[in-house]
Amino acid sequence: MTLLLALAGLGVDIGRMYVIRAELQSFTDAAALSAALELDGSGAGLARARAGAARLADGPHAMRWDMGTQPITRIVTNFSANQLDWQEQPKQSGVRFVRVVATEPAPLIFLRIFQPLSSTTIAAASVAEKSDASVRLVQ
Repeated sequence: MTLLLALAGLGVDIGRMYVIRAELQSFTDAAALSAALELDGSGAGLARARAGAARLADGPHAMRWDMGTQPITRIVTNFSANQLDWQEQPKQSGVRFVRVVATEPAPLIFLRIFQPLSSTTIAAASVAEKSDASVRLVQ
């Protein structure tokens, strides 16, 4: 019976981690697309893109994690012209790609028995590209 309860607890924690990762992935997908829509080759476009990614985490209709109860607060937005050189504050023109990474500490309930941590970090990332005709997710 003890082994069965341990396996059930393990399943609950791992399942919860998958749900949190899916919530963060949905956020990063939407944030990357929103940010890419604002890219226009100017410094103001980069500022609007950064704000566009963060806007989805603020306000009354903000996307949240942990079954919609926790705000997404750890967001990093990077830009690139070629998907090789990612920068938070690019100085070059021609930026076509935006990457949004969200990380949050997923609380552990049953796995605390096996490791002394109270949480583990879950992360999700998405890359969007703006071309002349459209915006699309690349990763």
